[in-house]
Amino acid sequence: MTSRDLLFRLADDKPFAFRNGKPIYPSRLYADLQRTERLINPATGDILVTCKGRYEFSLALLASWRSGKTVILPPNLHQATLEHIRRQHTIANEFGDGFSGFAGATVAKDDDKPFELQFSQTHPALTIYTSGSTGAPKPVHKSIGNIFAEAFALKQVLAWPDKPLVASVPPHHLYGLTFSVLLPWVLGIPMVNECPLHAEEVIDAIDRVDAGTLISVPVHLRSLLEQKISCKPIMTISSASVLDRDIAIQWQEKSGREIVEIYGSSETGVIAYRRQLSDAGWIPFPDVRIGTSEHGLLQVASPFIHNSEGNIFQTQDRVSLLEGRRFQLHGRADSIVKIAGKRVSLLAVEEAIKRCRGVVDAAVTAVPVQGHIRDMAIWAAVATGEEGDVDARTIRTQLLPQLDGIKMPRRIVTMKQLPREENGKLSREKLMALFHKDALP
Repeated sequence: MTSRDLLFRLADDKPFAFRNGKPIYPSRLYADLQRTERLINPATGDILVTCKGRYEFSLALLASWRSGKTVILPPNLHQATLEHIRRQHTIANEFGDGFSGFAGATVAKDDDKPFELQFSQTHPALTIYTSGSTGAPKPVHKSIGNIFAEAFALKQVLAWPDKPLVASVPPHHLYGLTFSVLLPWVLGIPMVNECPLHAEEVIDAIDRVDAGTLISVPVHLRSLLEQKISCKPIMTISSASVLDRDIAIQWQEKSGREIVEIYGSSETGVIAYRRQLSDAGWIPFPDVRIGTSEHGLLQVASPFIHNSEGNIFQTQDRVSLLEGRRFQLHGRADSIVKIAGKRVSLLAVEEAIKRCRGVVDAAVTAVPVQGHIRDMAIWAAVATGEEGDVDARTIRTQLLPQLDGIKMPRRIVTMKQLPREENGKLSREKLMALFHKDALP
């Protein structure tokens, strides 16, 4: 084994995963992995993986890499998206749920033969796509070294419970891949195959296997709190969007533990973490070096970034550096717009709307308009919940003491919930579609 190789070892005395509450051991994984490898077309091409279940997702990844293939992960599973990817890439195989024909049969194991997998760290492991929340999804490349360096950094920095892990985010986004697939691999803890979305399903998944970790996003955590379901004192991770402070406070009051927030991106992988009630500053992971551009934008260098992105990746997030390598986030550069010559923070407007009575979620954007004074106007899409009865006029009334004239949304549309993706993000395309009357639910 060379220094450029990665040795991946699994012991068979602990489940690799839980499927429908039943354990799957590494010996079963190894047998299924051998069968999966025989399915791979040796012809030139990548492997498109669309599995929702984490066990078959793991099989597809490991078999692809052992066969020298690169895995393509789509930004979502919409048919139009998948068709676009098929046109952009040469696809040798596609693996979706059910491809393995998993039956859960007992597999004899050889106690003297450990389950070991060896990979070259330079192997091109993945092509993933950004979420599209700030524009069209774009491809991002990752090597084996990039993604496993990230998982090992998470293992070293945070104190993870030695119990199964449940995730309410899908594995085909980098956040879900890193935290709900790769992290359990390197920690040696079982992953839960299913991806529960509704509050009751999440709690049931946790209780069924006595999970110690929940990987989630703010909109899902808010739903758990609103359903008044008891929150166990487990490790809870949140990412993909800003965690509102009221969620952080309520979660600590109910569970006795703070939520750990993760900040990162598809291009950079993880950058930093924080527990916002203890410290508002973000703490970079040990191997992450940070700086700022002349315009105050965060710049990042780390082993989690593919060399195709350059030595230093400049984000579009505005920051201020603090002592002790910490920093504060001030929102994206494109979240500050000029209206009538004044700077307006779209994030601040969004936060004001979320504080209104009866509002459970909101998304704000600025659009060009023709006017004597304004050349931009703020539009807001607001979710009021399944039983919500708050209308746009009521929301405006509540905003009057908080926002001056140019910050007040010119258009407000209300609906039961925003059409966020499974990872909690809302694409720019879907957001704009909400302002067309025919598109409203």
